Amino acid sequence: MKISVAGQDRTHDLGRELRRQVEAMEHVAASRKLAPFPPEISALALARAQSEAEYLDRLIGLIRCRNAIDTLDFAIPRKPGATGLFMARLKALLWKLLRYQHDRVAFRQNLINTQLTSTLEFEFTQRQKETADLKRRVTELEKQGGGNLR
Repeated sequence: MKISVAGQDRTHDLGRELRRQVEAMEHVAASRKLAPFPPEISALALARAQSEAEYLDRLIGLIRCRNAIDTLDFAIPRKPGATGLFMARLKALLWKLLRYQHDRVAFRQNLINTQLTSTLEFEFTQRQKETADLKRRVTELEKQGGGNLR
C-alpha cells in the first residue's frame, strides 16, 4: 500500500495508523461476532462481473436480497467502565420497550423497498427484452439488405 497526500509519500506515518485502526475494527467485529455477508450477496460480487450486463444482473440480485430493514436485537457499543455498562444496559432496555414503534416504521419501509425493487426489476427485464428484440430485428434487416446497413 502506498499513501500519497498532496504529492508527498505518507505511507510510513499514515499507513501505520491505518493498520492500527483496521486491527481495532477487526477486534471489535470479532468480539461482536459480526458475520460478513455470504459471498453471493456481498457487494464484492459486483467486482467479479465481466460485462456491464452481468454487472446489472448481479446488482439487481443484490438489491432484491438486501432491500429489507429489520429491528432485530444488535450489539450495542459501550464505553469502558461502570458508566459504559450502565448506559449500554439502559439502551438495551429502551430498545426493548420502544421496538414496537420501530417495527411499524420498518414494516412500512419494507413495503416501499419491495415495491421499488419490483419496479426496478420489471423495468430491467423490459429493457432486456426490448434490446434482444431490437438486436434480432437488426440481424434480420442485415440479412435482407446484404449485411450492410451503414
